[in-house]
Amino acid sequence: MLGERWLFGIACCLALAACEDSSVASGARPSVNDAVLVETEVAKLTSVARAAESVGTLIGNESVTLTAKLTEQVSAVYFEGGELVKAGDVLVELIDVEQMALLREAEAKLRETQLQLDRLLTLGKDIATAAEIDVARARVDGNAALLEALRSRINDRTIRAPFDGVVGLRRISVGALLTPGTVIAELDDINPMKLDFTLPEHYLSQIKIGEVVSAASTAWDGEVFSGQVTQIGSRVDPATRAFSVRALIDNSDARLRPGMLMAVKVSLGEAPGIVVSETALIQTGAQSTVFVVDEDSIARRVSVEIGRRMPGLMEIRSGVSEGDRVVTNGQITLRPGAKVREAQAGPLQKPLGGGE
Repeated sequence: MLGERWLFGIACCLALAACEDSSVASGARPSVNDAVLVETEVAKLTSVARAAESVGTLIGNESVTLTAKLTEQVSAVYFEGGELVKAGDVLVELIDVEQMALLREAEAKLRETQLQLDRLLTLGKDIATAAEIDVARARVDGNAALLEALRSRINDRTIRAPFDGVVGLRRISVGALLTPGTVIAELDDINPMKLDFTLPEHYLSQIKIGEVVSAASTAWDGEVFSGQVTQIGSRVDPATRAFSVRALIDNSDARLRPGMLMAVKVSLGEAPGIVVSETALIQTGAQSTVFVVDEDSIARRVSVEIGRRMPGLMEIRSGVSEGDRVVTNGQITLRPGAKVREAQAGPLQKPLGGGE
């Protein structure tokens, strides 16, 4: 008895498989009653804003570390740190008593030799020989050079701001003995700021001088700082296959500081692209797919390459053509080859955003 039931079961299974094979071979499709209810929209060709993203570092428009040129004690300090200074402002003075005395001595010697030369020139060639006049003129020139050298040494004892900027923290005090190379403070011109970043080499043909740059920092959450590309590196790094770009960022409110990390977005104009709602995307690991409905209302699943993302929208670079009807809602119960019934069909209605 058990053997007969077992044989009967096998026969039923074979008969059912034969029926299924016959149905597939005849091209039978699901009936309307079995159609999956979905929402679709038409893939639209439109202008898509192009942009490149990176991270960069801010540096001052001009930056310098103020140091001493000689060994001497500090006699006066005229800054505390963090304040704005103008070009030529005196920041530090070093003791120069001995040099000032030598300067007065050199000035006296120059006056003396100049008087001797004038006296010889007044007497004329009948009394003063040409050799005497030449010797007197040489003495004047020598004393003038000595005076200029002393003035230069005294100037080295007065440390001034070389340009307008914000002076950093003071590293020295009155009475400190400075030696050549001793750091006094940093000085940065922070308006505008230079923003240095890198881009992959495939952007080299797309970016140009003058492109608009927007940058954001975690220090100022939600704030966007604008600027323009001013320089493009002349080389591509063979290790990273990237090239350097420099932009100038407006910092008139002085909120940015050198060394800050910035998230950078460079506008590269617009180009035609296929756009659909982002709800159409099915992401499985690294694979991106969408469902496309053909003329017979049959859904097929296609792999796509995602391009630019915009608020509520995404660009499809490959896999979908203009005019294709793409499923935007109802994909959970949808399988490839299933018949669909559209709850709402129509062209893309959402406006383009122009950026993430």
